[in-house]
Amino acid sequence: MKTLLKSFKYAFEGIFYSLKTQRNMRIHFLFVMLMTAAGWYFQIDQGEWLALAITFSLVITSEMFNTAIEKTVDLITEDFNKNAKIAKDVAAGAVLINALIAVAVGYLIFFDRLVEEVMKWL
Repeated sequence: MKTLLKSFKYAFEGIFYSLKTQRNMRIHFLFVMLMTAAGWYFQIDQGEWLALAITFSLVITSEMFNTAIEKTVDLITEDFNKNAKIAKDVAAGAVLINALIAVAVGYLIFFDRLVEEVMKWL
């Protein structure tokens, strides 16, 4: 049981490290909070919550993998290395793809609702 609790402790330390040190992670979490608030406000359905949860998880975890890859590469070499650059660029590209998909999912879920809400005020 002790080792299980230690595993959770280390996992939370990784999450908190990412939030504390990675600007993009804080930006992603901000958007998670905004989209969650929008979901509550617009009372989205279960399938839409599922789509948001999956995209949230993909963006957050890919950002954490990106950080882990960057730190590992930096641990191995401080000098410019073509392969190190490729590893970092590919990891960053994975985050970008997931973030763009998340934007598309957010658009599909919220755009019409937002337009309708704005039209009420005009």
